[in-house]
Amino acid sequence: MACGRTLRSHENSQAVPPDLWAGLQINAVSVAQQIEAFVRREVRRLGKRSVVIGLSGGLDSSTCAYLCVRAFGEKGVYGLILPERDSHPRSRLHAHQVAQRLGIRVKERDITPVLHEIGIYKSIPAGVAGNRSLLETGIRWIARLTRRTSVYSWAMDVYYSQRPGLLGRLVRRLFWRAIGSTFTFALTKPRVRMVMLYHAAAKHNGVVVGTLDRTEWSMGFYEPHGDGAADIQLLIHLYKTQIRELARYLGVQQEIVNKPSSGDLAAGLPNEAIIGLSYEQLDRVLYGLHHGIAESEIMARAGVKRRAVREIRHAMAVAHLRRSLPARLPDVDDMVPVEAEPKRPRRSQ
Repeated sequence: MACGRTLRSHENSQAVPPDLWAGLQINAVSVAQQIEAFVRREVRRLGKRSVVIGLSGGLDSSTCAYLCVRAFGEKGVYGLILPERDSHPRSRLHAHQVAQRLGIRVKERDITPVLHEIGIYKSIPAGVAGNRSLLETGIRWIARLTRRTSVYSWAMDVYYSQRPGLLGRLVRRLFWRAIGSTFTFALTKPRVRMVMLYHAAAKHNGVVVGTLDRTEWSMGFYEPHGDGAADIQLLIHLYKTQIRELARYLGVQQEIVNKPSSGDLAAGLPNEAIIGLSYEQLDRVLYGLHHGIAESEIMARAGVKRRAVREIRHAMAVAHLRRSLPARLPDVDDMVPVEAEPKRPRRSQ
């Protein structure tokens, strides 16, 4: 996608550039200006006075914070830092550093008590959630058993019963209580964070800024009712590698730009460990699929096997299914009447 031209809908595909891959390069100056204008326009259109953003200390939220300050001034940006039991200390540190460098108002709220009250921590003790080596070993074993590149893609197949394979069907039938607890652990945290952000937005008459990028949006690597819920999305038209380029232009500290992206759900586990590919590889695969480039060309450019390309294509289909929810009936005026079943004649006595 030629992101330096316009902030078009992320749903729209564009013509492939002459050299096929030129669209992965952006003009950071132009992109920043477009996003800043977009923020100002949307805040005015919605009749708000500020923007509210969750600061995780990661690349996407930090980039959004920098853009919002450039667009709206530091007094119009309110940051919320939401650590919990399993948050990595480095994430909290980086979030505070971003807020301090930008001079924005910030408040830290520990959501551990809320998650504890819900019962999230019962399924995965702190000793497990904090053991990165153990978690990575488990991911590798799942990848071997399922013969899948992306454990995340397989997990979503199991959750939505799309193409789970024999192991996935057994998990759904026999071990759902255990696997369901894991899903609950991973999905509830971002949902609670978003509740806190909307609470703050209502209090400060602000809009909630989403930090979702096109890479994670395309393959469904987000929670629709958590990090996918927002009033405005600033980065959803940009791939992760493009955001790194934009962040360097904006002056985001190098340590944040270079560190592995993480959902900060347990032990600072990097997203790439769950996705099964580096973001550089994933962006090339997604870009190629978005623009109809041949699988062989995508494989060569991304340095991945055909199986990985097809798994990502399937993950994109499951992501589309998730975005189609909630399912609903058509409007009453458009519904076809259901004919009543004919009454059976009563038998004579």
